[in-house]
Amino acid sequence: MILLDGKILAQQILSSCDFNQKNLHVILIGDNPSSLKYVTMKQKKCQEFGVNFTLHHLPQNTPESEIVQLINQLNNDPQVTGFFIQLPIANKNLLNLISPQKDVDGLNPTSKFTPAVVLGIIKLLKHYQLNFNQQKVVVINDSDLIGKPLKKYFPNAILCNDQTTDLSAVTQSADLLISATGVKNLITADLVKPGAVVVDVATGDVDFENVAPKTSYITPTIGGVGPMTIACLLYNLANYENPTF
Repeated sequence: MILLDGKILAQQILSSCDFNQKNLHVILIGDNPSSLKYVTMKQKKCQEFGVNFTLHHLPQNTPESEIVQLINQLNNDPQVTGFFIQLPIANKNLLNLISPQKDVDGLNPTSKFTPAVVLGIIKLLKHYQLNFNQQKVVVINDSDLIGKPLKKYFPNAILCNDQTTDLSAVTQSADLLISATGVKNLITADLVKPGAVVVDVATGDVDFENVAPKTSYITPTIGGVGPMTIACLLYNLANYENPTF
């Protein structure tokens, strides 16, 4: 079993980027503890690599009209290289208002960028030279933010959700199993094919201690996809003129 180490690769990606005169703005609505944590982590990484970071922290009860006004302001400000709205938010339609040219988190369906979390997964697999052509890929997530963008990269992938019947029958044949549900220890050893590659996007979906021995490659619970997501957000920022895998 080999760990898919996102921490080391994330640092390599960020070290190779040119952040000169790049300005990242973040809209944070409310005081969700997880959101505050993630924004703080992104801010620290920006400070580490010299990215100009600006936080727009709005109260939870901010009228939607004011949020829309701020989005339009950032869209039209030539000094803003890119920006995103920290999830979760009550109205995901706000994501569609972000300019595709500045949507460095890739959450607008028309964005020119690959969603940061998806790009992080792809880059991590590529780094370890893992190719799944003609192999079975199962993604336990069918959202517009993760599952569907992954299916664009893995066209034959099977997307599962909480309505999937007999999940184990689907996952047990997966050569690559990606889980992004937020359900702790959803993926147990009996759901995993021997020798499979397992990616835990939600930092806790996978019962790591019992699943890891069955796998060929697996992300650690902490230090796998998380660091890659932040790195790829900033990678998108650095490559806003020429987005690429």
